[in-house]
Amino acid sequence: MSFVRTKAFALSLLATLALAGTAVANANPILNGNFSGSVSGYAYDPSNVAGWTFSGGAGVQQNGSAWGFTNAPGGSGQSAFLQSYMGPINVPTGNPSTISQTVSGLTVGDSYQVSFYLEARPGYGLDPVTVTIDGTTVTITPTSDSSWTKYTEYFTDSAGDSNTLTFSVSGSGVGNYDNDTGLADVSLAGVPEPGTLLLLGSGLLAFAGFARRKFGTRNL
Repeated sequence: MSFVRTKAFALSLLATLALAGTAVANANPILNGNFSGSVSGYAYDPSNVAGWTFSGGAGVQQNGSAWGFTNAPGGSGQSAFLQSYMGPINVPTGNPSTISQTVSGLTVGDSYQVSFYLEARPGYGLDPVTVTIDGTTVTITPTSDSSWTKYTEYFTDSAGDSNTLTFSVSGSGVGNYDNDTGLADVSLAGVPEPGTLLLLGSGLLAFAGFARRKFGTRNL
C-alpha cells in the first residue's frame, strides 16, 4: 500500500464523515414547512393545512391573493399570515394570533437552527413576530414589505424529544388598522458540533503523516 493511497484513503474518509455530518444537519423534522394544502384565496384557521395549528387572526394565503404578498419561497405557492389590529377593530377569532407546530425527534443537549422567511404585508405597518421554542424567544420585525427575508435562530434542546415551535404577534398592531406579516418556508436542522469534525480531521491527517514517516512512498 503506497503512502499516496494511504493519504487518499484518509482524505476520502474525512470527506465521508463531513458529508455525514452535513446530512444530519440538513434533516428537517418540520412537517409541511411550506404551508401547502387546499386553500382558495386565503383562509383563517384552515383545517386542511397539515402540521400546523392556527389561532386568532392567523391563516394561509395563496400567491396572488388579496393579501398582496410576493410569491412565497419554497415552491408551494402559499404562505401563512399573522394578523393583528389596534383601535376599534378586533382580530376575527381572538388575540393574539399564533401559528405553532410540535416538533419531535430532538435530542437533549444538541444544537439546532430554525430558519424561516418573513414579509410585511405591502402598504401596512411592520408588525413584530415573536418566535418561541424550548424556552428560547426572539422577536423579529420584518425589514421589507416588498420581498421575503430569511431569518435563522439557534437554540440548544433541553426539553427532550418534543418541542413546540410558535410564531405569534401580540395583537397590538402598528398604525390604525390591521397589520399582517407573512411567514413561509419554515425548516429546522441540527447543527453539527464543529469540534467533532475538527478532531476527526486532525486525527486522520496525523495518521497520514504517520504513514508517510513509516512507509515513505514505497509500495507494500
